[in-house]
Amino acid sequence: MDPLKAKLLKQLDRYALDRSAKGLVRFFSFNPRNGELIKVIDRTNLILYEGADALAQCLVGNADYAVRVMYLEFKNLATPGTPITPPVFDRSGGIAYYNGLAGSGDTDFLRIPLTLDPTISPSGAGYLGNQATFFGISEGTVGFNGKAFNESANSAVYGAGLISAPQIDNQATDTVFARVYAGIDKVLKETGFEVGVTWTIRFN
Repeated sequence: MDPLKAKLLKQLDRYALDRSAKGLVRFFSFNPRNGELIKVIDRTNLILYEGADALAQCLVGNADYAVRVMYLEFKNLATPGTPITPPVFDRSGGIAYYNGLAGSGDTDFLRIPLTLDPTISPSGAGYLGNQATFFGISEGTVGFNGKAFNESANSAVYGAGLISAPQIDNQATDTVFARVYAGIDKVLKETGFEVGVTWTIRFN
């Protein structure tokens, strides 16, 4: 097993998972050197209309629509304690929302490839592997639209998107499978730590 994955799973196993959720997302602050976690937030996602379109493509054998990317939405705050109000959205709030962040003065997103290969596991008796878990960890110091992502800017991740990416090097082809927000909470980018997300999609 990849050493990074082993560290992540060892630490995350300390926290109980809500297996009743069809889309469980876990935000965390993670030290990649020693596996230390300093914050964990659990939320449930919303699968978008775009996500249903991508899933249909996968079911008929079009592997180009597999999930290969995550978006980590962040805001640069006046102070680390500045509250964030997440946007209101529904199932129609897909890629156009993220593209619209180009005009924001303080909000951006990291477009990151999946850090580790997804895993397949059963959610309970009767299943051999009905849920997929995706792993993403922040990387870089600049968001997709050029805004700083670092501790000096008080960058705070407060939302995420699970992204179908037919062309891994071309954001224009991205489709948003699901979105999630940390509510009134957030995960700050801190020195020596990255912001991570594990995202489990379950099929019943």
